[in-house]
Amino acid sequence: MDAMSFFDAVDDARTLAEVHGITCEMGDAIAALAEAELEAGRPDTARAILEGLVVTNHLDAGAWALLSRAHRRLRQPLAARFCAEVAAKLAPGDPVVRLARAESLLAVAERDAGRAELARLVSDDRVGARARALLAALSG
Repeated sequence: MDAMSFFDAVDDARTLAEVHGITCEMGDAIAALAEAELEAGRPDTARAILEGLVVTNHLDAGAWALLSRAHRRLRQPLAARFCAEVAAKLAPGDPVVRLARAESLLAVAERDAGRAELARLVSDDRVGARARALLAALSG
């Protein structure tokens, strides 16, 4: 990409993914690969993949939430919190994003705020089981 097309992209407020023709499906596949790396116990690899993903599409709330999870696994609570807050700004109603934010709050000792968000998520079909498990662990 030459300098002029870079500045044109910035002026147009497009993402680098759009400029380079990276489709949503490609972004989803990359996120799935990162999630698999995270689940396989390779959070460093997942973080590297996700950092690239959020650079190419800074508007992908799911990638930011997943990057928050990777940072939590790497015991980087402030980075996890930052990523979760970005995700929450992009998709404040998404339960997966809200769960990531709640977990990041717990990691930086903001337990009351984290518990309150978890309590609001317990009835959600997508994340309710995790929210209930976390609340039970915090109570015990």
